[in-house]
Parts: sequence; C-alpha cells; structure tokens
Amino acid sequence: MPSTLMATEQPTKIQQLRSLAAQPAEQAAYAATLLQTKFGQEVIFAALQILEKIPFAQARPALLELYAYYTRHGETRDPSAFTRGAIIRSLRQLVEPTDLSLLVQATETYVFPPPSFKEEGAPLRSAALLALNEMDDQLARYHAVRLLANEHTDPMSGEPALTAARLLGAQEEVLPLYFYVMHAGAAIYPEVTAECLRHLTRLPTTLIPGLVQRFASDASSMVLVGLFDLLLTHRAGPQAVDFLRDFLASTVQYDLYRYLVTTMVAAGQALLFDELLVAARFEQRREKIVILCEALRLLPANPEITTLLAQLTKRVGSAKQGLRHS
Repeated sequence: MPSTLMATEQPTKIQQLRSLAAQPAEQAAYAATLLQTKFGQEVIFAALQILEKIPFAQARPALLELYAYYTRHGETRDPSAFTRGAIIRSLRQLVEPTDLSLLVQATETYVFPPPSFKEEGAPLRSAALLALNEMDDQLARYHAVRLLANEHTDPMSGEPALTAARLLGAQEEVLPLYFYVMHAGAAIYPEVTAECLRHLTRLPTTLIPGLVQRFASDASSMVLVGLFDLLLTHRAGPQAVDFLRDFLASTVQYDLYRYLVTTMVAAGQALLFDELLVAARFEQRREKIVILCEALRLLPANPEITTLLAQLTKRVGSAKQGLRHS
C-alpha cells in the first residue's frame, strides 16, 4: 500500500514543482521541501535540477544531509554517483569552508557499478571540482591538474578532464595544458585536447609552430577547431597565418571551413580580413563561395565588399549553370 501511494504522489509533486516555473523563489522553496528520501529519486532529482538553477540558501542543510545519505548507501541507492553529482551541482553556490573535505573527497570518488564495472563517477568529480573552485581556487588548481591527467576520463564526454582544462584555462595555468597537448595521450580525448589548445593564448609564440605541425593534419574536427581558436585569438595577434591560408585554399571539410571563415570575420583583425579577401578572389568551389558570401555579409557594407560579393554571386551562378550542362 505505501509503495502504491508513493507512486501516485510522485507525478503530483513533480507537476506542482513545474507549475511554479513563473515564480522562481517559490519554486526553489518548494524544491527544498522535496529533498527527502521518502519521496524517491525521481522527485529528488527534479528538485535538484531546480536548485541548481536557483540557489536557495535554506536548502543547504537538506542538501548536505542528502549527500551524506547517498554516500553511506551509494552502492545500493546511488551506484553511479548520479544523484550525488546533482547534489553537488546544487550546492555549488552555497559552499562554505566547512565543506572543503567533502568536496575534496568528492573529486576523488570513483564508482564501478555492475554489470559492466565501468567507472561512472566523472559527473560527480566534475561538479565537485567546480564547487571546490568557488571556495579555494588555489587548491582547485591542483585537483584540476590531477583530474586532467587521470586515467578514468569518460571516453564519451571527456569529463572530468574537460572541466579541469576549462578551469585551468580560466586561471591561465598554461603549463599543464601545454603538457597535455604535447603528451601522447592527447589523441585519446580530442574534446579535451581542443579545450587545452584554445586556452593556450599566452603560450610563447616560438612554440606555436610546433603545435601547428603536431595538429595541422589531425583527423578530429574538434582538435582543429581548438587549434583555430588558439591561432586566431592568441594575445600576440593571429598566428600561423600561412597555415590558415593553406587550409582555406585546400580543405573540402565544409563545416570546418565555415567555422574558420566565420571566426576570422568575427575576430575583426585587418590581417585576417585581408586573408579572407584573397581567399574569396581565388576560390572556385561553389560550396566554399556560398560560405564566404554568408560570412562577408556579416561585415559592414563598403564598396570593396559589395563589389566582391557581386563577383562571388556571379561565380556561384556560373557554377550552377555548369552543373546543369554537365
């Protein structure tokens, strides 16, 4: 009888929680009342999603108590640490110095649930690292370096190494990021490598050619996007322009071409603008001409761009005509 009653109550509580969407304070306050194991994980998780978006100080004791419960009963109640990760995300804006040991322990938590016994605690470690950074960014750097190099990185998401790379990049910790991209393991997690690359904007310019040589022919589009971001936003100005010019001329990876052209336009650098004009004048592939037109139309109109767009539009028309006759 009690289990039947609980099953009928759960949708009602979740519906009531969602009905308060237009009243954030009331929604968060109601969510805090649902942080009780008697309501079941579905209700608890719905409440945690709200509290992650709307920090609610009064929920802190209940969040800590809930985390302790799932830590004690993790093997049976939270084998993948999924709920614990959600709790830490909700606590992120509410952490206090007394939470330090809890957060450090969470960054060091690994779970291997059956039947596959594959490690699944990456979301918890990522959330704990970000929460730790709110309290002690110096200590968080050390744990970020550890998680960047840890063998239990999720192959699907790249976590927690991806979060670690972002945190280190935001704190301008260049050395561990440079080590990561130059390490043989960089090929295993392309999303992490890309994140490290885009944050190396303080790297000495004498080291840029080595990175270009290492990643210019990378098969991963993620890595190439990270490399483009680095080259276009380096603090000393655009780097490896010859490489960018050759890529524009030779690539047939049109998604990457669109990303590079659009980013070059958005950069607002005269040097990059001149390179785009040269690429536009000589480009013959219809797909790339269309992309160039889209990007150039984002710029303020001037006689040079207007003339060039007219020429490109005519060239696209000629290409269409040629296709009809072929």
